[in-house]
Amino acid sequence: MNNKDLYNISITNNQLLLKIINRVNNKVPTSVIRKGDGENIIIAYGIHKGIKLKKYVKKLRHFNIRYYDIKFQKYFRSELINSFSNADFLGVPLQIYYHGYSSSVRKFDFEITSHYSFNKNKRLIDSHFHLEFVKNPKDKNLVNPLAQKIISNKKIGVISHFNIENFLHHHNSKIIEQFSIPKRDAGLFNKMNYKKLNTILKQINNMNNVVDLWLVAAGAYAKIFCNHIKNNNGIGIDLGSAIDTWAGEYHSRKYLKKIID
Repeated sequence: MNNKDLYNISITNNQLLLKIINRVNNKVPTSVIRKGDGENIIIAYGIHKGIKLKKYVKKLRHFNIRYYDIKFQKYFRSELINSFSNADFLGVPLQIYYHGYSSSVRKFDFEITSHYSFNKNKRLIDSHFHLEFVKNPKDKNLVNPLAQKIISNKKIGVISHFNIENFLHHHNSKIIEQFSIPKRDAGLFNKMNYKKLNTILKQINNMNNVVDLWLVAAGAYAKIFCNHIKNNNGIGIDLGSAIDTWAGEYHSRKYLKKIID
């Protein structure tokens, strides 16, 4: 397989951003999320022979899920599948290699997408669309003016560890509410479970009608949060590591490091 034939996607990132702007202006419930290696491992283990137990266990640890909490694993998997199926725009990798690197799972992405029919009647987009929201290292502007328009002059809900209040204030936006979950691989005493997840979902419900949109950076859980936001008449955008740069962090991902190299 060459580096350009994973998907044939017609919508450009700028077209996507214009659609998001329109949906925000018209208050259209929306979920814009990305499907990556971690999520593929969770939803494809036991279905695709390329996803081994070792990888599955490693991702459980990354996502702070106990190995013996089978009930929550099943719930988490089901919610991920529902979130991908219900997304208005679903990000998938356009190429096996991106910025010169790949993974042992990405080559299975199309097969997993097809298995669950995520590509049927679905607006597939570039999974790296969130890089349009990266902050220029030399100032407080985003690399794409359309992305900057989306985050400007808004009442915003944030799900992230990072303190980005001053950055958003610079763009005349205000954080109305902010939540976070345990960081990746947070250890034995910071495991996620149904109760913790449901608490955040209820908090989102309480604030959904007073924010213009939610900007989410919560790993695999971001997909579930954005779907829940949409189902409760809100707008959720899975920005992932792009939000890191708003706090001046460019070392959390290889492709972010290249921006400052």
